[in-house]
Amino acid sequence: MKGFIKKIIAFLALAIIALVAIVLSSNYIVKSKSTFNIDKDITNLFIGHSHSVCSVNDSIFKNSINLSASGEAYFYNYQKLKLVLDANKQIETLFIEFANNQVDSVMDDWTWGYEKMSYYLPFYSPFMESDDFNLLLDHNSTDLFASYSIATRKHLYRILSGDYDLVNDVGSFEPSMLSKVDELIAKKDFNPTLSKNLSLSKTNLSYLRKMIDLCKANNIKVFLIRSPQHPLYADLKNESVYKDVLKTQFNDVELFDFDAMEFPNSHYLDLHHLNYNGANEFSTLFNNLLENNLLNSPRKQRIIDSSIKAFNEN
Repeated sequence: MKGFIKKIIAFLALAIIALVAIVLSSNYIVKSKSTFNIDKDITNLFIGHSHSVCSVNDSIFKNSINLSASGEAYFYNYQKLKLVLDANKQIETLFIEFANNQVDSVMDDWTWGYEKMSYYLPFYSPFMESDDFNLLLDHNSTDLFASYSIATRKHLYRILSGDYDLVNDVGSFEPSMLSKVDELIAKKDFNPTLSKNLSLSKTNLSYLRKMIDLCKANNIKVFLIRSPQHPLYADLKNESVYKDVLKTQFNDVELFDFDAMEFPNSHYLDLHHLNYNGANEFSTLFNNLLENNLLNSPRKQRIIDSSIKAFNEN
């Protein structure tokens, strides 16, 4: 009996060693071979979650790329930003989406909830620093290890396929021709996503700060942007909290606020996002401002507000 137990223990020990070896070796291979290169004429970078995924048509902007990803918290934005900046020294300006829900504690689940970890760790786990790993470990160790299992499997698929060009996998402009707004309003389906007490996500905001500081350390201009949202967007109820966070925590960064832009319902995908038509009009207005030297103006938001007023009156 003792001999049998020893064999079981030895087998389990070997299995664990083999599993750890597979995880570490696949991580190492993906980390050492992956590339995040973009065209050398790209100098402007957009990063954020689904709001900028849907609103920023980078084909309209000059020398720009949109690497926003739906459902991606600032924790994962930060992992991406480090890799992209390291591989692309020509980047001069970063625009970070800063929407109402991104200050809220719902972003904690976007960071260490199973759904987000299992989706984003396959892209970023080989490149994460120990502090980042420990953050996830401290808040949700069970789902972290389950997510690493998924990540390892996808790493092995990547190794077998030889596809190490990750930049095309981690974000883009994703247009939609749909408009669900009239249907949602008729059903009174306003889909609020904020926490009941409008509490803040210290973690999400800390990683926004990390991105800002990273840009400043590399002499990269950084701005926050708020893409247009439907006036009935339920998460606007934390506007005072949102403005307070901006004032008290990020007063060293300028916000380009386009939330006052008015569109017909047909130009929104839903109450959160623009669709293709709205994105084209927003991107055209924003690009025209950049082409007219907005970034060097001392009164940037005043210029933006004036352009929005003219747009809304047409």
